Amino acid sequence: MQRKPVPPAPQSLTAVADVVDAVPLVPKPEDDCCRRLVDRAEVPDRGRASSWLVFLAALGVLDDDAAGYARGGDVPLDDTDALAANFRENVFLAAETVDALGDGPRSPADVFAVVRERVPRWERAKRDNWPEFWTGRVERRLDWAVLLGLAEREGDSYVAARD
Repeated sequence: MQRKPVPPAPQSLTAVADVVDAVPLVPKPEDDCCRRLVDRAEVPDRGRASSWLVFLAALGVLDDDAAGYARGGDVPLDDTDALAANFRENVFLAAETVDALGDGPRSPADVFAVVRERVPRWERAKRDNWPEFWTGRVERRLDWAVLLGLAEREGDSYVAARD
């Protein structure tokens, strides 16, 4: 199952580790985990904390089951290849976003134009400004792609990572 929530990308995986370290070792319900992220990892609010939990579970960094969230997922934060693979596979529009990058620089709006038709109809109906909203979501995915080594940033644009 692919997950949609993607928090803003931090500057480094060290900052991601700070968020992971705030998650309990023993599974706790989402509300408890969100409160810990706000209190211990300087996540600004419960909504963003929930996005972090869902996203980190999609990356394989956290365990997510009926009991809640806990540290101890299958993927360590220093395994960027596995993180990148899970990002592409488990985060909605991540693979399409990365695949939309070419050799030349592309802005988030350019990439959104390529993936636009993949945005579900019900998501489009939720808000009048859905193209702007989803362009922002695409940009978050691009920023994570950079952090995970799948893309590079060139000014205000992005290109596919060079091997």
